[in-house]
Formats: sequence, C-alpha cells, structure tokens
Amino acid sequence: MPADPGEPGHSVRLLFVGDVFGRPGREALSRGIARLVREAPLDGIFINGENLAGGRGLTASKVEECYRLGVTALTSGNHLFDQKDAEGLLVSDPRLLRPENFSAACPGTGHRIFTLASGYRVGLANLIGRTFMAPADCPFAAADRVLSDFEKAPAPPDFVAVDIHAEATGEKQALAFHLDGRADLLYGTHTHVQTNDLTQYPKGTWFLGDVGMTGPRWSIVGADPASALSKYRTMVPRPFRVAEGETLFCALLVTVVRPAQSGGTKGQVEVRLLREADGGGG
Repeated sequence: MPADPGEPGHSVRLLFVGDVFGRPGREALSRGIARLVREAPLDGIFINGENLAGGRGLTASKVEECYRLGVTALTSGNHLFDQKDAEGLLVSDPRLLRPENFSAACPGTGHRIFTLASGYRVGLANLIGRTFMAPADCPFAAADRVLSDFEKAPAPPDFVAVDIHAEATGEKQALAFHLDGRADLLYGTHTHVQTNDLTQYPKGTWFLGDVGMTGPRWSIVGADPASALSKYRTMVPRPFRVAEGETLFCALLVTVVRPAQSGGTKGQVEVRLLREADGGGG
C-alpha cells in the first residue's frame, strides 16, 4: 500500500496518460505502468480513454481492461460517443468523465474528486476546446465552476488536475494563464503529438500543451500510414485501420513531496515527462 502522503516526508505519485489508442495503446499502457511500479508504487493513474476501442470511442470491456491495470479514472473528448456504450457508462460509471463544457443535457459529469487508497484526494476535471473543434460551451467558465465546486466540497482535493482536450495551442495556453495558481496541473490531450513545453507558470500551475498519444509509434496519429496517407494525397476516404508494430508510451509522472515539517503547505511538486518506445504491439 502506498505511504500516506498526508504524513510529513512522504510523497504521492500520480500518472497522467494522454490518448490511449486502440489495442496497441492498451498494451503500451500496461507495459508502461509495469515499468513505473518497479520504481515505486503509483498512487493514482488517470488516462484519456476516448480512443480505447479501435482508435474511436470506448466500450465497457475496454474500460474494464484499463481498470484491471490499476487505472483510477478516465477523461475523454470529441470521440467519446463513437461507440454506443458511452452513454450508459457515463450514467453508471463515476470513474469516467466527459468534457465539463458539453451541454448540461449530456449525461455524466466533467469533474470529480477521487480519494486514493492512501486518503489523498485528486480533483480531476475534463474540458474540451472550441477552436478548430465542434461547438461546445465556454471552457473558461466551465473551469471556474469546477474550481468553485472543488472549493465547496466537504473534503476539498489535495491536488487539482485538468485535462484540456483541444486542438489549438493558444487556447490551451490561455487556459493555463486563466487557471494559474488555482489548479496544480493543466495538461493537453487530443493532438496525439507530445509537446516540448512543460512549464511551471508564474503562480505555480504546471502546464503541458499535449501529453502525446500512447499507441502505435509508426502511425499517422494512430492510424495505419498507408490508408491515412492515401486519403491525404487523393482526398478519397479509405477504411480506417489502427497501425501495428512498435508502440509509444507518453505520460506525465507527478510526484508530490510532502514537506518534512507539516504546516499547511501542499509540498513540492515534481513533474517528469515520459516518452518511451518499445518493440511491443505485434
């Protein structure tokens, strides 16, 4: 069992994984988690699961597969409803989040506080961008509502993380300034390409433009290169296929180190960017 992070001198390790793409992504996730737990236990594992099932959407069986790996909760995005299971899962599974700024009529929720085995509380929020994306409500206003809910909770979170599923880098950076000093971590998903901009903003919030995809390395954002390249060259749609071969595991590993002397401070936050290729994936 992980050490109690609430005690001075102890730490908590949180793993945030970007878009997990199809079977190769699920297998790369399994291997990546196994490598990390050999270093030290992981207290919480949070993944974006909107591409779990064949690269498009998610199903109950694929979500359950992730839970068996130790995943704590899943965020999602624009491909959430590509499979018919999603609507029922949002109603029945509190560990699955949809973007908070989807319509209020959409089932499920976009934020929740997850209490880990050690008692440490992670407030996780899921937002979706509007620039170059389908219509959605304002992510900035939605973020304000989420933070207000977290602050009013009977047991507020010890750590607040926000997945911004968006296309435009500028929109993500704008949200980073909007949340600076109010969230502990803002990390981007959706583009499937890991960015080299891990930064701690002036008031303390850590930001990464995109965590990157966990899935087939030699692909076009997860798709088989032959079919994807053909469409780009000819404009003629081709059957979508998940790429095979070598895989890539992309994630953020956050370690919260509690101060040696207790005194109300959250502790030092260390963030490690991961991008690891292996030969798995068939």
